[in-house]
Amino acid sequence: MPILILILLLPSITNAQETEPETFRVAIKLSEPWVMYDKNLPIEERNPVGFSIDFWNGIAEKLKVQTEWVYSKDVSELLKTVQENRAEVGISAVTIRSDREEIINFSTSMFELGLQIMLRSDMGITSPFKVLREEVGKFITLANFIVFCLALLMAINLRWWADTNDQGTKLFPQTYWLGIHSAFWWSVTMLITWDAPRNRGGLARFIDLCWHFTGLVAMSVLTGIIAAALTIQAVGGTIKNEKDLPGKRVAAVATDAPKDYLKNIGAIVIQVDTLNQGIKMLLNKEVEALVHDGPRLLYLTEKINQTEEKVIVLPAVFNYQNYGIVLPNNNKYLEKINLALLELRESDGLNNSFHSRLKKKWIPEPK
Repeated sequence: MPILILILLLPSITNAQETEPETFRVAIKLSEPWVMYDKNLPIEERNPVGFSIDFWNGIAEKLKVQTEWVYSKDVSELLKTVQENRAEVGISAVTIRSDREEIINFSTSMFELGLQIMLRSDMGITSPFKVLREEVGKFITLANFIVFCLALLMAINLRWWADTNDQGTKLFPQTYWLGIHSAFWWSVTMLITWDAPRNRGGLARFIDLCWHFTGLVAMSVLTGIIAAALTIQAVGGTIKNEKDLPGKRVAAVATDAPKDYLKNIGAIVIQVDTLNQGIKMLLNKEVEALVHDGPRLLYLTEKINQTEEKVIVLPAVFNYQNYGIVLPNNNKYLEKINLALLELRESDGLNNSFHSRLKKKWIPEPK
């Protein structure tokens, strides 16, 4: 009799077990704005946020499973964690690649993006007028301005004094303030062009020549500085797109995909352990550019430029790739995850899809 009761209750016990929520161990790694948390906190106190975190939570809700985060230091460790079944899935900013597909499975694409180039702001494409403004600003320092004002004051007074002592026709009014006013406009004209009376000679003629020569030297120096700046920018100082990267020193994270692309196109790849290390090298002028996934560079640029513009991200996008969710080979949940992923990417009538709302929330728009 007890056996008969047990047999009758067995289906209901089985159904109860099937409806119990499972716990998925999900491997993640730091990668703004995909996965973010304070790594200095104990694991139990961390509260990961970001695009990938929100997206997985949406998938987990559809699968009716709970989540336990498993922390990895880089992509290689994340892949190994999933491959060795220490996590059911991995999600962060992991590029779908053929060599990785040999050892693990990928879901369908969860995000499409490309590489972009980060430069120091002073290396960006700029106009001749901007160069003119910057170079003139370097030339007209406070010290130079004071020296010029003293020279101008001396030239004005000397020229007025020479004119009052000239026996011929007077060029300026003989009263001091009216004469100085006229001599000021004479000095401005003589800096740029020769505009002295033909019959003027002696000391007045000598002062005219000296002041005009001073203007010629100053204009020549300023013209040379501007011409040199424009030449440097036009010949080799500016990176406009990926075609300008061959032969340039370019930083790339050693464990990520961009370094392989950069090597193939002939760039001098400087491998770094982290993206922050690459940014530091860029700001210190140890490298000429930094290449990484576009959305992450845009996100970091907004943080870096909060007080002043230090870096820019070029609008050119190249080497398009896809991010995917990582699963062990022959994983039974692959189809269910793919289905949930596609549902979250589909629009809900007139409303944006869950995926689109996350993109708007976490991924900065290119400027």
